[in-house]
Amino acid sequence: MKYDDKLYHNELGEYLRNLPEQFVILIVSTQEKYEDTNIEILKLLCNEQKLSGLYITIDHSYEITAKKLSKKGIDTDNLFFIDLITSTQEKIPRRTKNCLFIPSPKSLTDLGIAIDEAIHSAKNKQKFLFVESVSALLLYNTVGTVKKLEHFLAVRMRMGGLKGILISLHERTEMEIIPFLAEFCDKVVKIE
Repeated sequence: MKYDDKLYHNELGEYLRNLPEQFVILIVSTQEKYEDTNIEILKLLCNEQKLSGLYITIDHSYEITAKKLSKKGIDTDNLFFIDLITSTQEKIPRRTKNCLFIPSPKSLTDLGIAIDEAIHSAKNKQKFLFVESVSALLLYNTVGTVKKLEHFLAVRMRMGGLKGILISLHERTEMEIIPFLAEFCDKVVKIE
């Protein structure tokens, strides 16, 4: 796979600042750099640029993710979460005003509907969509199903005028899905 750019996670903020107002980017990270990469991106979008964001959490529950982000200094006030994992661990997740719980990571139709609704109800016009882990979807869905979802997301990001950030782990997905995702992204960046 040929990457548009290779960066260290601490160079990512400057790189993103230099992208056009609207973009879709796939960021491929190692497991070791994954959390630092996510934090670097969210500090820029949430804290510096004060954007409203839609955060799709697949690997960890909303509660764990929100606490971790707050602990790392991320302003989560303008984030709305769509949680695909909590309902698989709890029968009835605790309701919250800034998170929608999807029944399962396999409920991709529900996810699509939730994304459409969230995009239209964002607090301000400057917004972004952050997909925590494209690769985690492969644990619950076929490659073909994930490809369809990612195409749907890319179209929605462009139609909604969003900054789109897809995060994937290098170890899990390169051969199966990254080349496909690259077709829908303006840039594909590998974090070293």
